[in-house]
Amino acid sequence: MNKIVIVDDHSLFREGIKLLIENEGLGKVIAEAENGQEFLDILKVQNPDLVIMNMEIPIMGGLEATKNALKMRPDLKILVLTMLTDMANYLDILNAGARGIILKTSGKTEFEKSIKIILSNENYYSYELLKEIMVNFNQKSLPSTINSISIFGNSTNREKEVMEYS
Repeated sequence: MNKIVIVDDHSLFREGIKLLIENEGLGKVIAEAENGQEFLDILKVQNPDLVIMNMEIPIMGGLEATKNALKMRPDLKILVLTMLTDMANYLDILNAGARGIILKTSGKTEFEKSIKIILSNENYYSYELLKEIMVNFNQKSLPSTINSISIFGNSTNREKEVMEYS
């Protein structure tokens, strides 16, 4: 059974995510945190397979908490669930080492899919995010080569080639 930690400052949201995860058999929620510092304290004593992280949390934000957590546990899989829509935020999250990003407006099916894919040791980025990346890439507002974008670092050469010509 996959062990999952949920980090979000809204208790009702955490409870809903927990129910969904456990009712769908995606894993067992072993801990919850409402801020980044509380999450890092949990990480000192728990060994989760996956963390579901909100970026906009108090005391220590999700971006800083993600960076610090991955310094402690480089193998940790972090799925960011966010309302942030600015391209710069996406790139910061990806460069911090998150294994996936989906928007809080995504549906249940995409949320479940993202968890399964990340737990299978792959990355997952919502369709909305990929669409935004490609729009910005085509407008040349992103780095000139796809290889310089760290989010594609785990991609195969063929996948990078396809992205370059998309």
